[in-house]
Amino acid sequence: MEYRKLSTLKKLEGNPRIIRDKQFQNLVASIRDNPKYFEARPLILSNRTGEFIIIAGNQRYEAARVVKLKQVPTYLMEGITEEKEKEITIRDNIQQGEWDFDALANGWTDLPLTDWGISLPEGWLAGDTNPLPSPEFEEKEGTSTIKIFIPLSQRPAILSDIKELSAKYPDMVIL
Repeated sequence: MEYRKLSTLKKLEGNPRIIRDKQFQNLVASIRDNPKYFEARPLILSNRTGEFIIIAGNQRYEAARVVKLKQVPTYLMEGITEEKEKEITIRDNIQQGEWDFDALANGWTDLPLTDWGISLPEGWLAGDTNPLPSPEFEEKEGTSTIKIFIPLSQRPAILSDIKELSAKYPDMVIL
């Protein structure tokens, strides 16, 4: 990892990832308030073209400019192909995983989760004892559609139960 001047770095042309508004403001606040975290996740550069091109971290670069940083943490990946650069760009921008709202509800609700970029279900922070929406029902042409909301922690068990119901009721369709 090496700190480099912002003026020596170039953003990746045609970067397929953008963030706007609240998400960008969250990123700006993160970089301003947590410089060690930024250091732990530096901008990833390639010098394949003879310039320092940001292949991962273009939005962090923009946030660093807003914070008026002169230098930023970087990591240079030398000798990689254009295809590998594109792979790294995509992999860096894919959001993996899901939030376990049960875990968040048990020990995290006193924190500014939405300020940190987590999208919470409507009414979740309003003190609801049941943060999940109520089931929705629709009946039409002799069928009934049921939309239920389940905690992620219960998903495997419920999917197993649904599989058993599907075997018992072959006319049932699960979307």
